[in-house]
Amino acid sequence: MTKSEKQVMELLWQAERPLSCTEIVEMSPDKTWKDSYVHSLIKSLLKKGIVTIGAFELVSRSYARKFAPMVSYDEYVLLSDYTEDQLNDTDRMIGLIRKILELSDTEELKKRLKTMV
Repeated sequence: MTKSEKQVMELLWQAERPLSCTEIVEMSPDKTWKDSYVHSLIKSLLKKGIVTIGAFELVSRSYARKFAPMVSYDEYVLLSDYTEDQLNDTDRMIGLIRKILELSDTEELKKRLKTMV
């Protein structure tokens, strides 16, 4: 993830609701981002599977897409140390999940992980 993509993700994580590109620009007054640049960032994040279209909002006579993160901040931090090849390595990911389960005592986490697979 590029530096600018991460900054967009931080806005999405903090907002805790889907945001349009216009809202992202408005929430970034210290940036010189234009709508077109934010659209490019969002397109890249969509392609990477990091964001999804979370809602549509009627603006004037057209609909604006709103975007939401596909991963939580905690998931991002956990996985950010891994390269794409490592994330596609099943044995490595099983080892990571096993380690998480070892470090966690909670039955709730184990139940939720089981329902995910």
